[in-house]
Amino acid sequence: MSLTAALAGGTLVAGAGTATAAPTTANVSSQAAVGSLAAAKKSSKPSVKVSLSRTTGTKGKKNTRPKYTVKATSNGKAVKGQVKIFIDGKKVNTKKLNKNGIARLKPTWGKYDTGRNKIRLTVVPAKSTGLQKVKTHRTVKVNPKATNGSKVVSVAHQYVGARYVYGGSSPRGFDCSGFTSYVYKKATGKTLPRSSSAQRSVGKKVSRSNAKPGDIVYTPGHVAIYAGNGKVIEAGNPRTGVIKRKMWQSNPTFIRV
Repeated sequence: MSLTAALAGGTLVAGAGTATAAPTTANVSSQAAVGSLAAAKKSSKPSVKVSLSRTTGTKGKKNTRPKYTVKATSNGKAVKGQVKIFIDGKKVNTKKLNKNGIARLKPTWGKYDTGRNKIRLTVVPAKSTGLQKVKTHRTVKVNPKATNGSKVVSVAHQYVGARYVYGGSSPRGFDCSGFTSYVYKKATGKTLPRSSSAQRSVGKKVSRSNAKPGDIVYTPGHVAIYAGNGKVIEAGNPRTGVIKRKMWQSNPTFIRV
């Protein structure tokens, strides 16, 4: 078979009928190695570590919101890409991995439901890395939002068993209105009038059927704190001291402060 060539513009161009040399064993081996390396790189996944600041929090309390720290590496090197966080299957945030392969995510309480929330963190490496994405799972329990009423009842419980002292308004001893005013100040920061008759006018009157924990229960000459489920917490008398018991008031006025 003849081989012709022409020099055109300084370039040697092979003519028709030019024989093509078969690829050498070295070239085949080299190409196979490159292909194998690319395939291996494409099928591999980065190593992902996830730390969670807390697994339980209360809606409305910023300092209890969980924070997720994700670190993605491959062969000891930081992975480029991003992290997506899903709560109960819904994507709520995306963060870029920094130069160290780290991203921190802290979804707001509005993204969670009360109760157990299933969290999925998905690391999505940049296409240039040839790495596959990785999914990791966590579970977070979210408590109901803390309301003023629940705080009032919680503080009131702390003083069950305290002495009854006429005119008292401290843990050393309470009378009925001294107890309610002390509890409200500590739980909510609100200052109530000192007398039971004055406390009757501090908030909005609500019906018995609409009463909620934390409401003030007023009867002439006496005030208590409604604890829910038909019970009150009150500084009753010198014999009982501060006590939680079934509500004995037959026709009280409920006041929401």
